[in-house]
Amino acid sequence: MKYQSSNTKLVHDLEFQKPGRYKCPECGDSSKRTNPKDLEFYEKEQSAYCHKCNTTLYPYKPYDKGREYSMPVRKNITQLSDKALKYWEGRMISQETLNKLGVYSDKEYMPQSGKEQEVICFPFYRADELVNIKYRGPNKTFKLHKDAELIWYNFDALISHDEIIICEGEGEVLTWVENGYINVISVPNGANAKNMDYLDGSIKLFDEIKAVYLATDNDSKGVELRDELARRIGVEKCSIISFKEKKDGNEYFCKYGGIEFKKLLKESKPVPVKGIVKVDQIQMDIIDLYENGIAPGKGIDFEEIDKYCTWELGRLAIVTGIPGCGKSEFLDFLISKLNLIHGWKAAYFTPENTPLSLHYSKLHRKYSGKTFAKQYDNETFWGIYEHIKNNFYYIMNEEDMTVREVLNNAKLLVKKYGVKVVVIDPYNRLDHYQEKHQTETQYISKFLDEVTMFAKLYNVLVFLVAHPSKLQQGETPTLYSISGSAHFFNKADYGFTVDRVRDDNKIMTNDVNIYWQKIKFQHLGEQGISELRWNYTNGRYEERVSVDQWDNSNWLYNKCS
Repeated sequence: MKYQSSNTKLVHDLEFQKPGRYKCPECGDSSKRTNPKDLEFYEKEQSAYCHKCNTTLYPYKPYDKGREYSMPVRKNITQLSDKALKYWEGRMISQETLNKLGVYSDKEYMPQSGKEQEVICFPFYRADELVNIKYRGPNKTFKLHKDAELIWYNFDALISHDEIIICEGEGEVLTWVENGYINVISVPNGANAKNMDYLDGSIKLFDEIKAVYLATDNDSKGVELRDELARRIGVEKCSIISFKEKKDGNEYFCKYGGIEFKKLLKESKPVPVKGIVKVDQIQMDIIDLYENGIAPGKGIDFEEIDKYCTWELGRLAIVTGIPGCGKSEFLDFLISKLNLIHGWKAAYFTPENTPLSLHYSKLHRKYSGKTFAKQYDNETFWGIYEHIKNNFYYIMNEEDMTVREVLNNAKLLVKKYGVKVVVIDPYNRLDHYQEKHQTETQYISKFLDEVTMFAKLYNVLVFLVAHPSKLQQGETPTLYSISGSAHFFNKADYGFTVDRVRDDNKIMTNDVNIYWQKIKFQHLGEQGISELRWNYTNGRYEERVSVDQWDNSNWLYNKCS
């Protein structure tokens, strides 16, 4: 039978006679052990999971081929219209530079105007192969070639240099080239930090790059893009270029000229990593804060939750509650909403949710709005499968379940796939190694410092689930109830308890209270209680006071329609 790898997408011919351990076709040969059997086959799910290389093998579906891209047709056009040349002359870009990057004029249908118009064409090449074209029409209208692959503009500069400048538009690339820099690339879709497929596909190339200069626009979206690029590429090799009061490099060049422009690289500031931080290193952040104020946290379009708590990356959230109260269920709901609305990808360390296909089914029903059973068409099933596959990842190494190993794997997922949420569920399933003469309180303090620093360094939101110690019957736990240390409250940015309401017979109902105990920063929320009702059909939550009809809709269908 044919099985496809979740990691490499390779298809393997395998025969599993019964449930048990087998040799993994992807990593078995590289092991130094004799006859390693790290691949576990689950007969009921007809899938296998390798505990060494973390790949899952699924039955191969011919229609699960991955995305196929459209290739634009290369035209024998090299000329720019007089109108286009005049436009670029006004931005101090010479015809020589335009020719060097292959920019030309053509006519193209532009959806913004609903008609064919004269456009400026920016071809995207990779190893001399035309991969995409961006069309610029009147009034700053843009479009990319339909269904073409997203890659960096001037991609080949990334292959041929060990230092690279990253900017936010094709005109910015032209500005740098005009000033003698050919080691410059641009994001293809502006300051869109949600869709970074171009980075996903080229992240390994940055392993060979020694220095990266981030020259994004000097506005809030540009700062957001800059920070995401630094997070993914690695802050240790990134420096920030400041255009002072100007929005971007071309405005700076037009005002100050080439002599001053060429000083930008020398005057760039490294992204602060640790130690002393000078004020001029955070100049762009200061200007953004001054002009735009403190950005509010991200809500989930759910008033009963948003009025108490909104979410920000770089934070640690600690979740508690007695067994069976629905901590993990609520987290899945919350994270699914953050993913649906804001595009935040998530990585789970969740050893209690095994087999992992069971946890997948919980996510699937959050999106589908239905129980996870064969009750709807294949297109719907596989559409949700593709979304979850591209947005949710698992960390599971049963040979090493220390926090350091979990965070190392999370770091790889941040860099390769842009993960923004990391879940450790629960704390007590990690392998804990307390040093000699170290008290439990000291160990927990150090542990939480390590997790908090990871959240800040890689700009991710970390959820840590921790069980409370034994309580009196009917008592609602707080973060101070967590066994071991009050540091669980003291060091959290967010802290909340999930608690199911009991009836007169002490039986848990599907009414759920979320006690928001700690919201460290005022702009992110305040203490309070969200009164919710759990939908046992799909694991979603509704406002208790207004539930008259459950939301059983397909979230992905609603998003696209």
